Amino acid sequence: MKLETKNIKWFVLLGLVVVGFFVYLNSFSNKLFWDDDDMIINNVYIKDFAYAPKYFSENLIAGAGQVSNYWRPLLLVSFATDYHLFGLSPIGYHTVNLIWHILAAWLIYLLFYKLSRRHWLSFWPALIFLVHPLQTEAVTYVSGRADPMSAVFVLLSLLTYVLYRQKKSKIFVGLSLLSFLASLLIKEQTIMLPALIFIIEFFFFFEIKKWRDSLKIFIPFALISIGFFLLRIFCLNFNDLLSGVDYVSGYDSSLKTRLLTFTYVFLKFLALLVAPFGLHMAYEVSPVTSIFSWSVAGFILAVGIFIYVIKKYWHRDKLLVFGLAWFLILLLPRTNIISINRPLYEHWLYLPMAGFWLAVILLFEKLKVNKKISLAILILFICYLSCLTVLRNLDWRDPITFYEKNLTYTPHSFIQHNNLGMAYSDTGRTEDAIKEYKTAISIADIYPQVHYNLGNALATSKKFDEAESEYYKAIKIAPDFLLPYANLLKLAIFTKDETKLQTVLAKIKINFSEEYYLNQAFYSYYYLGNGAKAKAFGLELIQKYPNSSSEAGLLLLNIR
Repeated sequence: MKLETKNIKWFVLLGLVVVGFFVYLNSFSNKLFWDDDDMIINNVYIKDFAYAPKYFSENLIAGAGQVSNYWRPLLLVSFATDYHLFGLSPIGYHTVNLIWHILAAWLIYLLFYKLSRRHWLSFWPALIFLVHPLQTEAVTYVSGRADPMSAVFVLLSLLTYVLYRQKKSKIFVGLSLLSFLASLLIKEQTIMLPALIFIIEFFFFFEIKKWRDSLKIFIPFALISIGFFLLRIFCLNFNDLLSGVDYVSGYDSSLKTRLLTFTYVFLKFLALLVAPFGLHMAYEVSPVTSIFSWSVAGFILAVGIFIYVIKKYWHRDKLLVFGLAWFLILLLPRTNIISINRPLYEHWLYLPMAGFWLAVILLFEKLKVNKKISLAILILFICYLSCLTVLRNLDWRDPITFYEKNLTYTPHSFIQHNNLGMAYSDTGRTEDAIKEYKTAISIADIYPQVHYNLGNALATSKKFDEAESEYYKAIKIAPDFLLPYANLLKLAIFTKDETKLQTVLAKIKINFSEEYYLNQAFYSYYYLGNGAKAKAFGLELIQKYPNSSSEAGLLLLNIR
């Protein structure tokens, strides 16, 4: 009995560690790619802690010269720590991701145990959570770290809240609030945590005579969520947070379309939880525009079953109803009531699946199947999921394998064609890269980076005029996109064409700061060999912006 009450949680942790490393071991040699480029490889901010204040004031990929609407300072702290420990060695990043994932699974076990006082019941959802192949998008993919890392702090917040309600020690409510704040600095969707606090309070601790006490505890969590939302909208809104995104305009066209499309997404989620086959990144989902579609009918049926189960067990099994409520609440942001960038990603089920499997296991118990048969079914199901995860890890081993596999499912994804082109370029397959970039542009010519990448590939092939044309197309789409200007300057210097150099500099003067313009003009004329103009711009730069560049002063000394 002592082992049961005091030490079993450490045996559970050990078991989760062993199983976790077994299932994810073959992912440790996988390369860094896709969003890893902007978040890690090209992100200068994580390579020097002197940039740490910028983690809290700029968007997630500002250090790579890019703009996104993600503000995740603690995630950047995590990647910066990894970089200083491992450099760009993938094994370190993969190991850290897995550690976060194992911790999340363990905290799920601890939380469910605190609510149920049943070790085995709490262990099975945690184990399924650990080995399910849907989790590879959050664990095997290094940039997916926001999911397991934020989940750890969400679960810590919930666990310490439960401890507060059980032990009445105010230190636990303080820890719960701090954990919630930390989760918000890792991933925005954790803003839903107060809803989880509410259902925990309602199902397990609420007393009608003490409703004011329950409200008093809930208010600080709600205020943090409201404050965070207002902060993001009014102070840290990097790219029009509420407007949606242009490249999914067909899906993003109206609230009605988004909600109808979610009926398909919801059914797909249920299917993937039970039969996770054909997994891939960035699903192509045709917009649902009619209430008479099959997905709407299926959604109504599924919701009807959920309502029936909730109604049947409302008074008989609060833990089961809690699990279903957990699942549904955490999927609410994915309905796209507020437009987000895609209709469906696998990692959106990362934390919701814990509640789903808790409810499923409780329902399975009620079938009163022989315990040995039940145990055998669970073990076989977990082995089946584990094997699928090991196989799915192989799809992530390198960018070419990954994108080629994805494009078998999403042939019309211009982003995937662009990314495959970048992977081909990195391995010297320039002609293949050019083909992929052109395919991406033919599908959707709205992404400046594709023209920029095509320009680079054409420049590598010595097709300078075509490269120049692509760089200007990129600038036309996004005048503030810095990289094409730099390459146009390099082309002008390489071809010794001062007229083209002046044209590029004129555009830089219009679209960027005077300091940046003077800096680029000085260096461009210096390397072009026009000493007089370089000196004029260099002197103006130093006079107006003396702290801009010490190197510029040294180069000026070489001009005769």
